[in-house]
Amino acid sequence: MSYRRTALALARFVVVACGLGSFSVQAQGIASNAEAPREGEEVKGDTKVVEIDEVERGVFVSVDYGATYYLPIGGTGFVPMNPTSTIPASRLGVRVGFDILNNVAVDAFVIGGFQQGNINQQDIRDAKTTGDIAFLAPGAAVRFAFVTTERVFAYARVGAGYALWFPGKLVNPGAADGAFVGSVHTDASIGVEYYTKLRHVSVGVEADFQALIAPMALGISIYPTLKYTF
Repeated sequence: MSYRRTALALARFVVVACGLGSFSVQAQGIASNAEAPREGEEVKGDTKVVEIDEVERGVFVSVDYGATYYLPIGGTGFVPMNPTSTIPASRLGVRVGFDILNNVAVDAFVIGGFQQGNINQQDIRDAKTTGDIAFLAPGAAVRFAFVTTERVFAYARVGAGYALWFPGKLVNPGAADGAFVGSVHTDASIGVEYYTKLRHVSVGVEADFQALIAPMALGISIYPTLKYTF
């Protein structure tokens, strides 16, 4: 009888051990959400090591704000943007673009220029428009980075568009009330951009030469930039 009891005990042990082994194998096969890569991450091979993108590329929005010094050039065909030769204008820019390559990007922009003008009392007495002058210039640009590192990029950008002046009578006194007065907008700039460790955010500084044509205004700008890449 002792042999029979010993055999039964061994059989029960084997059955229980096999059952636990099967449960362990099934438990090891359960997928874990913790191993799933998040946006901007990639799992390489079977090592389960997550590699994070150092710099985001794709659709972006950027803003800039700074000062523009318009060259005090007078005469026929030039807009009186800087009559005192000392007061800089304010510049505001907004861009929406896309990174085509690591070092090539295109964007659509709207740039505004706001110059403090001198109020001419004689013009007021003659019922002529006098005072501040401004413009808004929508357009498109292409950017090429000629220096690229892990986080720092140096680049050049060229753009073109069309600028609308406000008030139009300061630019063209013969224009009808409420009529639009515009210039062809062109600009060329160089800049440096740093991609921060926030991944989606980059900051930089840019210098720009702007030429508004027919009527004319020539300006030199320098301003910081802030960009968010989705």
